[in-house]
Amino acid sequence: MDRALVGRTPGGRTTGGRTPGGRTTAGSAFVGVRGGVGSLPRALADLLRARGVTIRTGTIARELRRGDDGRWVVLVGPTIAVEEIVADSVVLALPTAPTARLLRPHARDAAEALAGVETASMAIVTLAVDAAALGELPGSGFLVPPVEGWTIKASTFSSTKWGWLEAAGRGTAYLRASIGRAGEAAVLQRPDAELVEVAVAEIGRAIGRPLPPILDRHVQRWGGALPQYAVGHADRIDVVRASVARLPGVEVAGATYEGVGIPAVVRTGRAAAAATLDHLTQAAR
Repeated sequence: MDRALVGRTPGGRTTGGRTPGGRTTAGSAFVGVRGGVGSLPRALADLLRARGVTIRTGTIARELRRGDDGRWVVLVGPTIAVEEIVADSVVLALPTAPTARLLRPHARDAAEALAGVETASMAIVTLAVDAAALGELPGSGFLVPPVEGWTIKASTFSSTKWGWLEAAGRGTAYLRASIGRAGEAAVLQRPDAELVEVAVAEIGRAIGRPLPPILDRHVQRWGGALPQYAVGHADRIDVVRASVARLPGVEVAGATYEGVGIPAVVRTGRAAAAATLDHLTQAAR
């Protein structure tokens, strides 16, 4: 990765240090991307487009078919205007439900195994407050065990954790709260305003004082985004991979297979890309 994009948390990997704003930190091993992780796919998309690659977003993949010539046909778009895209290879980097739906006609064992993976939905509440009024915070965030009975399950003091964000904030501090555990779908049925209210209250409770007035807020919801790794999950994924391996030119990747963390997801993407390249190379011979 370009070093210009990489930023460490205040204190880097040292045993301690100070943030650009002067707050003492205990040090951290976290490494991120300046501008946020969301800037990475945008940069990659720009690079690919510059190389002539077509990227289509907001397009529903309705069906995966096997063509008479052995290639794959992806049916996309609205039901009244379905379009067929012919592909030499397909990577399904999707949540479990749509992956199972697309695979069912071709790899029933994989589809049934994926259908058995439960998922959890979540919401991320981002809050902006005046940094001076907020004052010093302990650490870079906290986790909340389910036994506590709180609505939020974690909070990140983003401006404390990421030095580039503190500098970019110019006096505004950002905090995040994560809401939504497996089996708690009802919590996420509440409107955005209520989730913000709960996040503000519970973060204040955790740090021992009310948060200052909220300057801005944003709620991002992710439906069914977190696969749950129940007992036997590894065996289930072995079934998926064995079944998909019998479909030349089809690969799977994502948070369902080797872990929900970004490094684990990246590994599955790299493996799928390598297998796809190998398939295309073999097909061209």
